[in-house]
Amino acid sequence: MIHIVNGDILASKLQGLSGKIMSWREMYDFGPFHSSWSNEELITRRAAFFDEKLEIPSSLFSAICHKQLAQLSEIPHDEEVVLWFEHDRYDQTMLMYILTQLANQHHLNISMVSVNSYPGISPFYGLSQLHGNQLLELFHSRKTVSSKQVNEAEAGWRVYTSSDSEEVKKWVADIDHELPFLLDVLTRHESYLPSAKTGLNIIESIALNAIATKPVSFRDLFHQIAPSLKDEGLSNLHLSALLNELVKGDQALLKTNGLLPMYGSEQHNPILTITSFGERVLSGEANRIDLIGIDWWIGGVHLQHLK
Repeated sequence: MIHIVNGDILASKLQGLSGKIMSWREMYDFGPFHSSWSNEELITRRAAFFDEKLEIPSSLFSAICHKQLAQLSEIPHDEEVVLWFEHDRYDQTMLMYILTQLANQHHLNISMVSVNSYPGISPFYGLSQLHGNQLLELFHSRKTVSSKQVNEAEAGWRVYTSSDSEEVKKWVADIDHELPFLLDVLTRHESYLPSAKTGLNIIESIALNAIATKPVSFRDLFHQIAPSLKDEGLSNLHLSALLNELVKGDQALLKTNGLLPMYGSEQHNPILTITSFGERVLSGEANRIDLIGIDWWIGGVHLQHLK
């Protein structure tokens, strides 16, 4: 039996279960994709993106991704693979990718633990909040992943990585949905595209509105907005990468008194302050794309308008 989980905290709590535990490390909720790319091209392009945006060494990123895929390919086809993934966008995008890879390798024995709540725990953010006995209970009630669910994940991954944002809408409307949380995640996918009025996506808008109230440290901002985004699984590095885009240029929407967190320097905790340009964007008087441009990816859609 092979357990595949997101995160080292959860992996450490599952050590008492029989079988090997793989902690999958990737951030499929942002960064570049394309439905035509091979795994090799996907890794190469994403490694370059995260090196540029978060200073994750591209060699390290590539090595981790190649190692994970190699481990996945070595799993015997009849061995049970147990997937431990939560309801949020971070986990569900990872689930789509892994189910697609397992399908390509013709794995038939797949089960899943996937929940969005647990009795007595509120707010529920994820499985890492649970202790050993609670996780053991969920393990014994795991569900077999059906062929229809695998097909749904494969189709979801194709539209998520498509360069045509309309493909996600068609997927939402046109196919049967049997995975417990994927439909909710991809229904919200459009909110990650820039608003026509402000040029901000949902995360940027929430963050900028919070900073507009008063200057705030990065860490306090993350904790302040996290409860309203518990269905997104937003990481501190994802937020940092987004905010870094807003502090660039002569018409930056934000200013800081120091560097935002990056890989290896997550302890950075600058104070964030909105600028007059940021205030104009929030009021609808100006558009972020006109002021500072954009170079970002939402699934397979490359948003690029350089200043």
